[in-house]
Amino acid sequence: MAHSDYSKMFGCPKCGTMGAIYVLKVGGDKIVIKQRCPQHGARSFKVPLMQKDQFIHLIRNAVFRCYKCGQEATVSDIKLSGPWTLIKCNCPTHGKMTVQKIWNTIYNEISSMADAPPESVQPELAQPELAQPELVQPELTQPELAQPEPTPGVEKRVCPFCKTPIESEGRFCGGCGAEVD
Repeated sequence: MAHSDYSKMFGCPKCGTMGAIYVLKVGGDKIVIKQRCPQHGARSFKVPLMQKDQFIHLIRNAVFRCYKCGQEATVSDIKLSGPWTLIKCNCPTHGKMTVQKIWNTIYNEISSMADAPPESVQPELAQPELAQPELVQPELTQPELAQPEPTPGVEKRVCPFCKTPIESEGRFCGGCGAEVD
């Protein structure tokens, strides 16, 4: 799908207005988005997870918006709850808004963008950095990364979508946020 097609997809199909995203989750190889146009109400649609770099800026623009008027809102509170980042924003016109539920891994991407709010949240199971910038080491490729030795008798689980190791009691992938059983 072309870049301009995603711009149309994130706008209201009736009026083209960029509505507020109030739920965004990863489901398999798709991102499920629930969005609300101030004039025409709520709608839901899916976009391919593998192509998110082409529309991540559109997600960022639609997350921090007022449901009632569509104008940009400022973040007032952020909390983590399982695989979700729960965001409360304030609209300059309408005041406090309801909570937006954004999948942690997607929120981390949009919060690290240049114009993101200063309140950046990292998931509790964040992966450690591989090398410090001041150290001079050869760059490691993915297959060369050191993997922890499996405990005898314990099956090592990996995410079927992104191949990230899963904690033994974890229900969600720390890499892509997908639910794993």
